[in-house]
Amino acid sequence: ANDTVEALGDGLEPKLSNDQSIPRFTWWPHRGTKEWAQFDFKQPTTVSRVSVYWFDDTGTGQCRVPQSWTLLAKSGAEWKPVAAAGAFGTARDAWNTVQLQPVETTALRVAVELMPEISGGILEWKVER
Repeated sequence: ANDTVEALGDGLEPKLSNDQSIPRFTWWPHRGTKEWAQFDFKQPTTVSRVSVYWFDDTGTGQCRVPQSWTLLAKSGAEWKPVAAAGAFGTARDAWNTVQLQPVETTALRVAVELMPEISGGILEWKVER
């Protein structure tokens, strides 16, 4: 009941990666696959930083932080990788923030590779202009 796409940007701050008190977005029941979540802008927007708080219910479920992730920006009809000034982190119980070379786009995608035989999710996703 707590799984919803609206959780991606509802503004609710997680306390930790297994925060069961707020809604979350997961790719359940997909496991070990490549997945994505998308944020559409109403008009072209310049993005300079993105932060993701991963859902990880170790001990109670089968969602973990992803094996890896990246960002894609929509350019016309194509999706292109975004240049980042650092690593795309997968830390538990923390914001994973990536400074970007500013990019103007109409949409962003978080593209993830889930851990083998495990699913994953996002508690909150912040896009800074």
